Amino acid sequence: MNIFNKKHKQELSKKGYFNTRDQAWQFLIENNVTSYPLDLKGIINQNGWKVFDKQKYLLEHPELKKIIKKNEGYTFEANGQRIILVDSTSSIGRRRFTIGHEIGHIYLKHIGDDKNLIEREANMFSARILMPMVIIQELQLTTPQKLASFCNVSFQAAENRLKHFDEVKPRDKFYSSPLERQLYEQLKEFIQRSKAT
Repeated sequence: MNIFNKKHKQELSKKGYFNTRDQAWQFLIENNVTSYPLDLKGIINQNGWKVFDKQKYLLEHPELKKIIKKNEGYTFEANGQRIILVDSTSSIGRRRFTIGHEIGHIYLKHIGDDKNLIEREANMFSARILMPMVIIQELQLTTPQKLASFCNVSFQAAENRLKHFDEVKPRDKFYSSPLERQLYEQLKEFIQRSKAT
């Protein structure tokens, strides 16, 4: 799993880029996210998904070892339930990004042969649900240290997200999408409380 960066963004079609961005906002709205850091455990429970430590799960299900390679995360369906496997030896910030990435695969209904494209879209989705621009912009989380600490993500993920923030900030098009405005309204009370502290 590679962190989403400018090169990857250029490789996504414009339609795919905006679709993934909009789907991330829609996901946060549908799951009634009203505070940060994102409560991944709550979202997973609310959607009826399960998360397991990858190594332990493979010990109990050795038949999957051929399918699940060295990925930090892996998602599949068993008995009608989505299962997310995560490498528990990674840092908490890295695990959170991996879980967000795997949720991206589920929510974006990834199928098809273009593994590079779907991996990039899942990375983009994860960055946007864990570190939405509305939180960065409104709370001025403009250093990787502040963003990583506030959103409980890795320094690398925060640094990459802020590179994108620095690219879009001069355009001053925040809240031009109805979905982003709706997300802002959903988070407004939390944002105001956070600014006051």
